[in-house]
Amino acid sequence: MSKAAESLLQKARDAASRNDLQKASETAAAAAQIDGTRPDIWRYLATLYFQLGQPAKCSDALRAALKISPDDPNLFHDLGVSLKREGRFGEAEAMLRESWRRNPTGALPSILSLCDLLGQTPRRPEAEHILRFALERAPQNFDVLRDLTNFLMQDALYPEAAALTEQFIQRNGQSIGALEQLSVTYQCLGRLDEALELTAATLQALQPKTIDMRIASYLSVSGRIARLDHRIRARELLMNVLDESLPENNEARWAANDTNALRRLSFLLPYYGVADKVLMRVFQGIGDALHQRIARMPPPKIPLRGKLRVGFVSYNFSEHPIGHLLSPFFEGHAQTDAEHYLYALHLNTQDPLDYAGRIRATTPHYRDCRGFTALQLAQQIREDEINILIDLDGYLGGGMPEAFAMRPAPVQIHWLQHLAGMPAPFIDYTIVDRVLVKDNERDNGNGPLIRLPDAFQCGDRVPLPETLPTRAAHGLPESGTVFCAFGNWLKIDEAAFQCWLDILTAVPESVLWLSDGPSEKSRELLRARLAEKDLAPERLIFAPRLPDKAQHIDRHRCADLFLDTFSFSAATTTTDALWAGLPVLTCPGDTAQSRLSASLLEAVGMTDTIVADTKAYVAFATRVGGSQTQIDLLKTKLAKLLPESKLYDAGRMVAHFKEIYARVTERHKKGLAAEHIDI
Repeated sequence: MSKAAESLLQKARDAASRNDLQKASETAAAAAQIDGTRPDIWRYLATLYFQLGQPAKCSDALRAALKISPDDPNLFHDLGVSLKREGRFGEAEAMLRESWRRNPTGALPSILSLCDLLGQTPRRPEAEHILRFALERAPQNFDVLRDLTNFLMQDALYPEAAALTEQFIQRNGQSIGALEQLSVTYQCLGRLDEALELTAATLQALQPKTIDMRIASYLSVSGRIARLDHRIRARELLMNVLDESLPENNEARWAANDTNALRRLSFLLPYYGVADKVLMRVFQGIGDALHQRIARMPPPKIPLRGKLRVGFVSYNFSEHPIGHLLSPFFEGHAQTDAEHYLYALHLNTQDPLDYAGRIRATTPHYRDCRGFTALQLAQQIREDEINILIDLDGYLGGGMPEAFAMRPAPVQIHWLQHLAGMPAPFIDYTIVDRVLVKDNERDNGNGPLIRLPDAFQCGDRVPLPETLPTRAAHGLPESGTVFCAFGNWLKIDEAAFQCWLDILTAVPESVLWLSDGPSEKSRELLRARLAEKDLAPERLIFAPRLPDKAQHIDRHRCADLFLDTFSFSAATTTTDALWAGLPVLTCPGDTAQSRLSASLLEAVGMTDTIVADTKAYVAFATRVGGSQTQIDLLKTKLAKLLPESKLYDAGRMVAHFKEIYARVTERHKKGLAAEHIDI
């Protein structure tokens, strides 16, 4: 290598060490122009292009390296991975298979990359077959086991995935990776107590120094089964690694984390009271990582012919809170003067009120996108010439942010899941409201926000029976105060449960009515907490899940006061309770998720039940719970407010969106960057 090329290559490495990848790539390209006979220069340049999210340039650099070293199987592998990122699946498969052919004894990287590619197409059964073949020949290789069991779990073959993992451990010993994979399979099987003990044991054996999937798994399982003891430890482990993994002044470090772990944490962190400022770093880290590794479509040239076209993408256009909230919104959407297109990524087969059918009936432009890859979804959106594309899932399970990262639409917006913002290069705005994000909180890395003047969601006016339900039918005592706290067990933390115990102590003969959870052991442990306070364990009553939404809302009418959780406030559950005439007591905090009920209560006009702190929360519940007169006064006031409430006025939400469409379209036409908008 010439001295000039060597000097440039060293400068490129220095720039890369400073995270200046653009400068590094330009300098490495200059080195390749001076001395293009060394494949290592081209391969290094390809690596830089790959990290910059420029797969076409990466592929060109690898082809240049292959011209010099045409027999190097590693170059064929790398080219296959780069072509896959370009979306050129056929060529990518050919390169990966060629790498496998040229190096059959060292082919596992190519096999894993090939199976990952096939798994993104309808040929996933072929990928499973290849992985089974690979596991037979390399029974000690954990990467093969992990990928195979992940495929099996996607097909709901949980018992086989668990059995294969157990066999792997018997054969190879108890590695941390294998034990955690077994925990994941047990979670899918509903064996949550066993899964929790497995994950806790791996964390005890080797405590992570940065974010990894085990912490996410521990947060998830301990929360899902309301194991408050484990939950406290899980939060401590999380807080110990956040600053190292997401340093405040080092954005390059955010994208260096395990993106899969970050995506899972994007769902979990709000349940653990993590500050919005930190949550925005998680979102930005995920967004930057997707932006770097996913090839973008050419900028769309979509003419505005006739009506504006607005697309909505979701995994949950059926029996799900998203389906419940959006049914009335879509039914009134024509008043925005825009055509709406729906891209359904999944349908819940258990949908007694047929939300899926109700939503589908609102537009002739319903797209069944089940089984679509991100590229197929993006291509469908581009073919439909969508002007504004709205994501309803974010980074939560079932969502497809990869399609948004390809930029199929000129304006892309997030709504409903990430309530303080979804900062990402491919999300122009996030729709929130003024209660969730206050004026002084808009610039904590949230990205451009569209703030609604009142509640960020609208409720459905579900018809309820004229006859009130009986307490006896739901296993409740006929006399005494019923405090209700329906909702996901993930929302129950030590602070909330301790307040509930204090309220039960202060209000004799009252009971606490919780949604049932998935663990009998946890039910016993929660009841034991009552016994520790000399409270009868029977005063904690669990409500089984009901398949019918209307029946679930109706049973709220047996209760006297809904007790909200703190870190993650109730949202759809608050909407349901209020519609049933059940007052909701909430104590908003410092995060968007802690203010959900407050936002909804303000939209109803029922602000009496919004209190400042936990002391006031206990005092309010004690005062009201001890007086039937106070309970009746609250319920009477709520009943008067409901008919004209903004919360259940879908037309109000539709009018807000009409203004949103006009304002973001006008900014885009003028070539203006996204900025905060208040409606």
